[in-house]
Amino acid sequence: MIGQIIRLKVHKGKEAELEALVSQLMLDVESNEPGSIYDVRRVRGQPQTYFYFISFPDQAGYDRYLTADYHTQMSPKALALLDGDPLFEDLDSFD
Repeated sequence: MIGQIIRLKVHKGKEAELEALVSQLMLDVESNEPGSIYDVRRVRGQPQTYFYFISFPDQAGYDRYLTADYHTQMSPKALALLDGDPLFEDLDSFD
């Protein structure tokens, strides 16, 4: 499994725009990447802060996601809404 946690903060007033983009992205991943998990949550009490949890069965699935049209077209739109750089943490399986 290939996994990541991503923490990001959006500019105040841009939450709905990010949530619309991410909601579509989650549907796209679900439809195109079987066995993947793509979950995004808002931090309670911090309405501009979000955590992504993503997991792909293998490197090939992750690579497909990174180069998929649905991801490459959404990413610049989402990045434009951010207040600062996202923080990425790569995860390893322990089984």
